[in-house]
Amino acid sequence: DMSSQHRHSPQPPGTSRISPVPSFSFEDRSEDKRRSRGSLTNDYYNNGSSFIARPPKDRASLEKLDKRRELTESAEKLVIALVGLPGRGKSFIGRKLQIYLQWRGARSKVFNVGKYRREVVANVERKDSGSSASGLCSANFFDSQNADAKRIREEVAKLAMKDMEKWLENSQEQNHGWGSVAILDATNSTRARRQLILDFCHDRADKFGVVFVESVCDDQNLLDENFKKKIEVSPDYKDMSFDDAIVDLRMRVQKYEEQYETVDDDEVSYIKVFNLSSKVLANNIYGRLSKTIIPALMSWHIGTRPIWICRAGETVGSKTRGDSLGTSGFEFRQKLGEYVENQAVKFMKDFRQFESTDSLVSLAESVCGEYPGDLKVTRNSVATFGRKSVMLVRHDGTRKRAGAFKVPIKVMTSTMKRAIQTVSLQNLVDLDIEETSNLNPLDKGDYSGMDLKDIKEKDPKWYKLLEKDPFSTRFHGGESYMDLIKRLESSVIDMEQQVVPVLVCSHISVIQCLLAYFRNIPVKECTSIEVPLHTLIELVPTAGGEWYESHEPS
Repeated sequence: DMSSQHRHSPQPPGTSRISPVPSFSFEDRSEDKRRSRGSLTNDYYNNGSSFIARPPKDRASLEKLDKRRELTESAEKLVIALVGLPGRGKSFIGRKLQIYLQWRGARSKVFNVGKYRREVVANVERKDSGSSASGLCSANFFDSQNADAKRIREEVAKLAMKDMEKWLENSQEQNHGWGSVAILDATNSTRARRQLILDFCHDRADKFGVVFVESVCDDQNLLDENFKKKIEVSPDYKDMSFDDAIVDLRMRVQKYEEQYETVDDDEVSYIKVFNLSSKVLANNIYGRLSKTIIPALMSWHIGTRPIWICRAGETVGSKTRGDSLGTSGFEFRQKLGEYVENQAVKFMKDFRQFESTDSLVSLAESVCGEYPGDLKVTRNSVATFGRKSVMLVRHDGTRKRAGAFKVPIKVMTSTMKRAIQTVSLQNLVDLDIEETSNLNPLDKGDYSGMDLKDIKEKDPKWYKLLEKDPFSTRFHGGESYMDLIKRLESSVIDMEQQVVPVLVCSHISVIQCLLAYFRNIPVKECTSIEVPLHTLIELVPTAGGEWYESHEPS
């Protein structure tokens, strides 16, 4: 027949054969159909649909994609506008954001509207020494029915925004492609105020990106603690007694609550942080800088705990990746283990509310619940907390040796043998040790294993570039310090989110980058930070969001 002749006709030269359309018959193929349906079903559950996705044509989907496309554009100039009632930790969040973004390489600055209001107060008092402008700091100043105060508040906010605009415009030559982020620290508690910010940032040729970060707190215990800290540090209450200050602060909060409107406009970009990171909600967050801050916001908290950082112990021979610890390296490990153990027990007592030996006994009894009920833990046995074993005493006086209590420490180390050996503390057992290549030293690529003197002799031209810009210059086939910062982002977030002591063992280049973050110094200066051998660096958080540093030499 014609179709048969067409299918089997010679193939023209230079062309490829097209698969023929299969012929159909009306034979009963119910078994094949069942097999086919079963195969499709399995493919669906294993792989999802195999059909090629088609562009959406309905208006709602197109509008959503257009919005996402608009927000995905990375704004080189971004405004993070904080939102929240007083005492919700906005200034803490703002300060942490500034430190983190600057460490990542962005240029960042906080514009605190309360500071501008206080400057207005100081100016009024300077002009007329006989008058007082303290009313601009009292709760009545924040009453929505106070028309004069409302006008002043709006003017003060505009002053801060004008300075913010100048700073962003002048940052073009200094951001090195990393972007500039202005943080507007104010309550920004009404839709009208937030619309004012949006209009201010968008009604310009080079519009600024805007992300609202709202701090929501309904935990009364957390609020009470925040109020105490605010009264201790806020200039508004420096000349007031605590009782008077707490009354005024609660009244101020009440004035704001009467007009407060939460962020609920899903057309804008916003992040909500509940009870200082117990829950985070994000809407329309697609830009490069915007996405960066979400993991950080989820990690920060106001709890206290030490972070210990040290270099890997001294090794035998040349420093290759497979080196083992030498005699002095093992001695440092022994001292490190003893110090960490003592401090971990102290942390349990001081910061985890185990205030006495009896409390530790109760803890030990709960930990050893796997043993029969006639076992008890003696007061003396807790002295071996965290060691290989403890002695449990039966009520009849007989003794039984039980397993150790797990010391609450997060240990992070590079994958280098010398670093792993340094934190394999012999006097502690069952440590949660995380080995991660993120903490490995700077990758020198083609110059791996060479010191700077050898590199200078081999490639003097490249070495001059390194001397001129040690932070941004990348080793051939390897990394730059700038690359290392990006590699360390997740590790810093992991350290920040811990609620127990953290021990980090790494190498000079990595520790330099980490200390630039914890010291809040310009990240490009990290290459000049000295990191002594066999020294434990202890970092403890302050109430303001920074870190206090001390050293424990071996």
